[in-house]
Amino acid sequence: MNDNQSPIVVNIPSGTIPAPVVRIDASRAQDARVAPAADVPSIKSIHELKDRLSIGSLFKMKRDWLARELSKGKDGGKGEPSPARHERRLLQIVVRRDQVFQDSYLQFVSLSDDDLRNPLSVHFVGEVGRDDGGVTRDWYSVLAKEIFNPQYALFTHSAVDDYTFQINPNSGVNQDHLDFFRFIGTIVGKALYDGCLFDAHFTRLVYKRILEKPVTYHDMASVDVQFYKSLCWLLENKLEGMDLGLTFSVDTDNFGAYEEIELKKGGKELVVTEQNKREYVDLLASWRLRESVEMQFQALRAGLSRVVDPVLLQHFDEAELEWLIGGLPTIDAADWRKNTVYKAGYSDSPDCRVIRSFWELVETWDQEMRARLLQFVTGTSKVPYPEGFKGLRGSEGLRMFHIVRVSDFTRLPQAHTCFNELILPDYDSKEELHKNLITAIFETGNQFQLR
Repeated sequence: MNDNQSPIVVNIPSGTIPAPVVRIDASRAQDARVAPAADVPSIKSIHELKDRLSIGSLFKMKRDWLARELSKGKDGGKGEPSPARHERRLLQIVVRRDQVFQDSYLQFVSLSDDDLRNPLSVHFVGEVGRDDGGVTRDWYSVLAKEIFNPQYALFTHSAVDDYTFQINPNSGVNQDHLDFFRFIGTIVGKALYDGCLFDAHFTRLVYKRILEKPVTYHDMASVDVQFYKSLCWLLENKLEGMDLGLTFSVDTDNFGAYEEIELKKGGKELVVTEQNKREYVDLLASWRLRESVEMQFQALRAGLSRVVDPVLLQHFDEAELEWLIGGLPTIDAADWRKNTVYKAGYSDSPDCRVIRSFWELVETWDQEMRARLLQFVTGTSKVPYPEGFKGLRGSEGLRMFHIVRVSDFTRLPQAHTCFNELILPDYDSKEELHKNLITAIFETGNQFQLR
């Protein structure tokens, strides 16, 4: 707050909040959003440069391109300029800190799509402060935590840790759940539009679904570990001579109402065999990962599209979308190395060539590349705060980062994401380690593995 500005304190009677207001603020020198760089190349040019740019540089250029596109307005800058950029209109909302979710929802429910493209000015009831950006960032931070409040039943913890979240397929216990998911999508879109971070960390599956990318049975690892293990068992074992009693159908329990759903036409009569088991696994995983939460995702995407055209996000992958929404973490390589466990013959000693080369690579990589590696092995770039790497969790509780030796140096590195394990072949050279690790991260990075 500047010295020549008077403090603002909003006090309201208990149980009431004023309606949101869009007003012209002549005192504001400029839009609160960060102005996009004027010399950002086209997205086509950026894609053409991807082989010559570092991961960090590529992401930053794509992020700047998105900011420029969003600054053009909903019509891509083809129509009349947005009045928000010429008259400095403000969208002013008032919320109570202890009821930030309910109040924010009620404030946003009546807003038009055009209202949402105005710079935001937030006031917390009873608190001193003029919002020059700091209060809005605080509001985003407080709200991001509150959407995971169990009382709303909207999200549940990931199956592999307690600091990333997935959509609750039983969120229907809350009769307003679809309206709330639409609201959350709107807030995520608004944060992207405003260039603010929304400190909410979802499973990789959530980001893939927002981007409408294909899902595979490997994505089940972050949702239901035991179910994923059962799918892997089916694929890894011969079914000849076994009578598992499985057909191409699934039984559902919708709050006491049982229903048998066919995974394909005639599925109730189609027995799962060795020949068709892969199709069965793919269809069953798709049903669990898509159909069971389809209404929630459609509501979330509908809210986001009020502010950001989802087509613009298609140029990002799920890792980059996580960074766009929640921010790029600061990954401390020394803390990472200190809290790593070695198995099957590896050790952090001078005579262990592969491990020495591995950490030399990690220490030279930028934050974006470190985040890619961490996402590949654990499913997220989120590091527990304030514990750091010693607070990493797996599907069975605390589970530090593990590096496991395998002697077959002809294979690529793999990840057991449920156990935070990197399966690292004993390569002959640092160059071979670097090439294969990069290939694994970027070409098989969505392939979850289990032991």
